[in-house]
Amino acid sequence: FSQKNSNISNPYNIKSPQQIYKGDSTMSAITFNNIANSSGITDETISFPKTWCLTQLIKGVLSPCYFGTRSYTPSRCANCGFNNKTVKLSKHGTKLSRITLSKTNNLPTYLFLKKQRFLCKGCKTTFIASTPMVKRNCFISKRVIQTLAAEGQFITSEKDIAFRQSVSTTTVNRALHQWSPQFKPNY
Repeated sequence: FSQKNSNISNPYNIKSPQQIYKGDSTMSAITFNNIANSSGITDETISFPKTWCLTQLIKGVLSPCYFGTRSYTPSRCANCGFNNKTVKLSKHGTKLSRITLSKTNNLPTYLFLKKQRFLCKGCKTTFIASTPMVKRNCFISKRVIQTLAAEGQFITSEKDIAFRQSVSTTTVNRALHQWSPQFKPNY
């Protein structure tokens, strides 16, 4: 009976990101290369747990999800600019972000990235580890934004582009206006 109830509440045997990170150690460099080749994640400061890819139900669609952790030692505070040698920067927990990646097998793909938070003892503020995959305060990868701009070259509605890339029409509009000067004809 208890097994039937667990299958009804979780028919796809979906794990939360907290369950995946719990107790998993990181993997080898060979596996990192496989992840980088399959997903386009090339940031070498991201470490992956043993369970690095699962299928999750997100927005009503079963989507491939990658799981990773980004941690490093910053050279200076992002807020006040003090050097790490003059003011102590300490680790101050993590923040889980869901980053939208390019589609895989025509399915929306996501990266659940645990970013390290740091506390600056000089200015008493916190900041989060940044990644070159996304812009600051953004959760859509740069590669997806480039794909949106490339699709904008053709006669297609913004709504169709948004549907194909699993983003909002506002995101498509922003991406097209940001990249539009590159696609205008030069007479």
